[in-house]
Amino acid sequence: MGFSKLNNLGSNINLLILFFILCVCAMSISPAFFDFDNIQNIIRTVMVLGIIAFGMTMVMILGEIDLSVGSIAAFSCAFGGMFVESGSSLFVIFLTLFAGLFVGFLNGVGVAIIKVPSLIMTLGTMAIIRNVGYVMTSGQAAYPTKLEIYMSTARGYVGLIPIPVIIFIIVALVSLVLVRFSTIGKSFYVIGSNSKATLFSGINNNLLKIIAFSLCGLCCALAGLIQSARLGQIDPHMGIGWELTVIAIVILGGASLYGGKGSIEGTIIATLIIGVINNLLNLLGMSNHSQEVVIALIIVTMVLLHNLREKRWG
Repeated sequence: MGFSKLNNLGSNINLLILFFILCVCAMSISPAFFDFDNIQNIIRTVMVLGIIAFGMTMVMILGEIDLSVGSIAAFSCAFGGMFVESGSSLFVIFLTLFAGLFVGFLNGVGVAIIKVPSLIMTLGTMAIIRNVGYVMTSGQAAYPTKLEIYMSTARGYVGLIPIPVIIFIIVALVSLVLVRFSTIGKSFYVIGSNSKATLFSGINNNLLKIIAFSLCGLCCALAGLIQSARLGQIDPHMGIGWELTVIAIVILGGASLYGGKGSIEGTIIATLIIGVINNLLNLLGMSNHSQEVVIALIIVTMVLLHNLREKRWG
């Protein structure tokens, strides 16, 4: 365990160095990078993806994956958006978060109890709830602009600090405590490293997988809520392609597709790195398709590096 913590520390330091190098490169390529408005744009973008990445980190530590994160965000918001006319922010927020938690729970049950591989389970969920969201809303956006508390999740401030930043920090701290210091989090690593061995140690694999997927769904709903408030509309088309970026963040942050590795600290730094990369590509005028190619290359590169390390060190 001591070696693992030391290894994580080294990886996080390397990520911080990479982050600062990217910032220097971005500043030299485009002086507009450090403009206040641009920095705000980076922060608002990474807050949304980072919150989802915290949930994905828990799932991937277990050796599982969730491809439905973008669809969960869209479906949850679409479900809550059906009740916008109620005029109650708290009611709409509750329904949005509950929908995400429930879909995540169903993913967990499918993977843990029914034994559907997480890749297949969440791929199916992605398609089903995306289209259910379209049917529920007839493909039309809802507008929560009259819901003051709802809108404040993206546009409000506490003093000089934007509320999305506060939400991000709270979710990060809760995730950090859960993953690093709680019995549940430590069990995530054990299951991800050797799930068969846990059968003889009293760890309830099924329950923990359901918890991880449920929390991931909750994070997706929260992120979708913030994004909807930021845009001023609840769009059932939201979140397309988010899964690729979120997986890139978590892998870059030190998680493995094979389980047993990853940290919330690494995910935080990786979120900032991906945010800087995406923003730099935007400043260079690259298309969304080109940006997706870069993100995909990051995923492939990190997996290849992981495999090379495993072969070298065993």
